[in-house]
Amino acid sequence: MSFEARDRAVFDPDDFIERMMGDLALAQSIAETFLIDIHRQIDVLKEKLDKDDSRAVELQSHCINGAAAIMAAEKFREVASAIEKAGRIDNLRIAVALIPELERELAVIEKEMRQTLL
Repeated sequence: MSFEARDRAVFDPDDFIERMMGDLALAQSIAETFLIDIHRQIDVLKEKLDKDDSRAVELQSHCINGAAAIMAAEKFREVASAIEKAGRIDNLRIAVALIPELERELAVIEKEMRQTLL
């Protein structure tokens, strides 16, 4: 299965399926789980931001960053990484400002996953 016309920086389904040892059913199952869980993860991140807890923001965005990397969602991962760095340097204004971009990238990923995998 090849998705050559897709923007691989958004979501690379070929890479993701390859990471799942070519098992399309496994890739689909993990993608569905990711889409359910990542919304919860972002809600937790927002809670940490509301509490002005830089270390918790760093750790939570690190989890999101890792999940994005596993899912071959590079743009989403880059935004999560920037939020992680903002938490690390105790600059939550930057982290808060990046949340809308994180959510926009998630919407794009979700659309791509539904079009290519689900």
